[in-house]
Amino acid sequence: MRSHRRGRRLSAAVCTALLGATVLGLGVPPASAATAPATRYYLALGDSLAAGYQSLPGGGSEVGHGYAQDLATALGRRAARDGHPFSFTDLGCPGETSGSMINGGCDYPHPYTQPQLGAATAFLAAHRHDDVVVTLDIGANDVDGCATAESLDAACAAKGVATAGRDLGTILARLRAAAGPHTRIVGMNLYDPFLAAWLTGTQGKVLASVSVPVADALNGTLDLVDALHGVPTADVAKAFSTNSFLPLVPLDGQRVPLNVARIMGWTNMAREDIHANDTGYQVIADAFQARL
Repeated sequence: MRSHRRGRRLSAAVCTALLGATVLGLGVPPASAATAPATRYYLALGDSLAAGYQSLPGGGSEVGHGYAQDLATALGRRAARDGHPFSFTDLGCPGETSGSMINGGCDYPHPYTQPQLGAATAFLAAHRHDDVVVTLDIGANDVDGCATAESLDAACAAKGVATAGRDLGTILARLRAAAGPHTRIVGMNLYDPFLAAWLTGTQGKVLASVSVPVADALNGTLDLVDALHGVPTADVAKAFSTNSFLPLVPLDGQRVPLNVARIMGWTNMAREDIHANDTGYQVIADAFQARL
């Protein structure tokens, strides 16, 4: 009997102590800390399109005004609606090739000292347990130098497509290895800025026509490598109607193929700048959202 009484007294003392600790906030985390919503992250990777590069009408250029910023706005609103903080990091570097992304060498000023891929994998490792969206565009600069206003070097383009495909496989493998279970990676294929040559005359129409199979080869390679690594691809080529030489639509008093009209309307090719304008960047952002 005495031992039972002592046991009851001990149990009561323990319960009183625990209650006191709870009231005083000792040893028990406050409810706000236990339920604080986790931050959602968006990491943009790639070349000048990821960096949001645009030439300016009066000369010069700017970065930070592209599809990544448009997408960050949409993802930030979604996070806020769900009650989560949001953080956006853009590592895109204008002029980046698939090789320089891996090994370094992008000449444009950027906020990291190592190759972009190294900075990206370090970011993903640091946020391995967080909710992270990653977008990636790369490969355009592996082939863009193969075309001029008058001609397209097929051998150069074929080599560039092969290089982009090989390097993209390396990039995605390393991103996948660094990413946590809540990281979503989305790749992107590309529009064809050389369709603008259609407007320069007969030879330009030939160049524009020849450029599309090259764009198809590059995009097919990017799509395939993405798929092999379980990464969905934002279909920017389809959004820009890259293969649609029909129907003919009005543009500046003449009728031109739909794909030509979209390149002229959604990029800065009117001033010989291959980069998207505000409208085109929003189209690209929408293509990413469709895959998210």
